[in-house]
Amino acid sequence: MTNDTANGPGIRLPWAGKLVRIEEIEQTLTSLWSMSHDNLRTGANINVRTSVLNLVICTPDLETAQLASKVLRDLSSTHLARVAIVALDSNEPVPSISAWVTLRCFSMISDLMRHCFEQTTLLTKGSATRAAGNILQPLLKPDLPVYLWWLGDPPDQDDPTFHNLVDLSNRIIFDSTSFFAPEQDIRTLAALCKAAPDSALSDLNWGRLTSWRELVIQFFDVPEYRPYLSGIQSIEIEHAAAPLAAPGRTDEGDVSPNPTRALLLAAWLKERLGWPLSAHTANNHHDTASGSYHWEMQRMANQRVAQLASPRTKSGRLGSRPGSITIRPKVRSEMRPGSIVLVRLVSIADNKEAIFTISRDADLDHVYTSVELEQETRQKRIVSLTTQHKESDLLRDELEITGHDYLYEQTLQEVADLLDAER
Repeated sequence: MTNDTANGPGIRLPWAGKLVRIEEIEQTLTSLWSMSHDNLRTGANINVRTSVLNLVICTPDLETAQLASKVLRDLSSTHLARVAIVALDSNEPVPSISAWVTLRCFSMISDLMRHCFEQTTLLTKGSATRAAGNILQPLLKPDLPVYLWWLGDPPDQDDPTFHNLVDLSNRIIFDSTSFFAPEQDIRTLAALCKAAPDSALSDLNWGRLTSWRELVIQFFDVPEYRPYLSGIQSIEIEHAAAPLAAPGRTDEGDVSPNPTRALLLAAWLKERLGWPLSAHTANNHHDTASGSYHWEMQRMANQRVAQLASPRTKSGRLGSRPGSITIRPKVRSEMRPGSIVLVRLVSIADNKEAIFTISRDADLDHVYTSVELEQETRQKRIVSLTTQHKESDLLRDELEITGHDYLYEQTLQEVADLLDAER
């Protein structure tokens, strides 16, 4: 039998608000709105109880739930939402459900302008975790989209808790930088994309790659370099790894190695260039433990100039022109594991070689882009690049997207296909 611990000793969570019974949540929130309005000085604009979306955050424990609660404080004021944080503790033998509610208000410009949203925190234990979807459904605002932010590794699709939450959601957000088993989890996401076509998938790690993809595109915005786009022969990508003796989590909680970002970038380039895998696999390499890979590719013969930024149209025929993609780790203790360290594209056009490079040095606030032509090296360009993308900024960007991010979903499937090619 599930216990409701609202009137018992329970767990004290000051950051989560008031401990209440499930059936009292709506009434308590209404009371909090009324109290907040009464306590504000005249002229405050808080007497509007409005939401534009439902945000459900699922965490594996209360510690992660508290961290997620801190992220919410930095969200843009334009995202007025009903937020539910759900901590799923299925390891407890005794099933129970605890609930807390609070109204979180933050000043905007001055105390006369305040941003408020409702936060409900649920702690489900034992077999009660399976009922999380049923418990949440009446707490969600009807006729508003439901965004599910799942922290940690995605469970198997057969997991009843996850399955019920997916059914409730219009958009599911992950962060693959925290995946402990990146390859397995990428395959799980790719399968979920097919199994739940009505739910849009996204990944905060994809947002971290936006600047890198833009820098690659900018190389070929220069008319002089454009012919080299269709002549690209090899792609090399390095990702940061912690100096660990064996794969695992760092002291900061990051997973190392985690090549997810490098895999996404490589798959995006592969798809944009129209490269299928080569039938010659003797030189292919796949080492999960270190996060290093090498694939032989088949390039298009008589190919028109490719377009990285716009949808690709296949033209030309498959020929014997070889290509390759290489991903390898680089020990960089000053960087968060998984960060991109280097991207290098080698191209030949009209029998002339060009090397396009984006690299990060000791200066973590900038990257260096360079172009090496035969008998000539162009001056390096220094580009500002934010080294630490705040989770709140990445999450805010995802909440701006109401439909499918088809480019990400397509790239995700490309990554799964690359990984499955070695199985």
